[in-house]
Amino acid sequence: MKINNFKTLKMNTSQKITFHLIAFFTFLITSCSTTENDPNNSNPGIFSANTIETTVNGATIEWTESIDPDEDTITYAIILEEQEIASGNTGLTYTFSKLEPETNYEGYIEARDNNGGTSQAPFFFTTEPEVIVKTLNIEYRHWEGSGDYGIVAYFEVPAVDNAISYHLEILDYTPDVIPSNVGRTYFWKLGDSIRQGNNVGSGASHLTEFSPGLYHANTSTGSGPMSAFADAQSYYKSIVSTARLTIIVGQG
Repeated sequence: MKINNFKTLKMNTSQKITFHLIAFFTFLITSCSTTENDPNNSNPGIFSANTIETTVNGATIEWTESIDPDEDTITYAIILEEQEIASGNTGLTYTFSKLEPETNYEGYIEARDNNGGTSQAPFFFTTEPEVIVKTLNIEYRHWEGSGDYGIVAYFEVPAVDNAISYHLEILDYTPDVIPSNVGRTYFWKLGDSIRQGNNVGSGASHLTEFSPGLYHANTSTGSGPMSAFADAQSYYKSIVSTARLTIIVGQG
């Protein structure tokens, strides 16, 4: 009888322990569900987002405030290209950095009430192309043949990888001529047909691809017998001029 009573008592204790464990874990699960995903909780209110500025490697977005029906505190997460960039934000703007030039991006802002409720507002933007700006000084070159010479003043422009277009504008020119060189522009883009080699043409304002990947924007040319070369060279050496070169770099 004692042995049987002991077995019965042991079984009852085991059942009690099992019951308490089940009750404890049930409480934990119920408690977490209530905190993280309350079935009576309302999602944050609808809101919108838009881009207010783009740069070569970044962008700034803003969004309207999401009003929560349950008056819960709202925080915002920023998702770009399916990756969460930031969370817990309480402000209404965000600036991206370290992006690629001339690239399309999309994402969304997610309003969170910390009770499982969310609301989203999409956005998209395209970063700006890379822009290279340089100041160039004028140069000159000459060539000889059959007792004559040729001479040309020019700006030298090396090709840039992934350049879409080039724009060169002469800022100053001394001694100047009529018509004036100041304000003269040269524009060319990827794929344009450009004179090749030393073919400067007749007169000024010619663009040539002097060698592969090296452009010459010519301003004036001259030629004559070698007996007059010294005077011509002295004049071309005296020319002082600068130009602003703007190169747009991107995907094309």
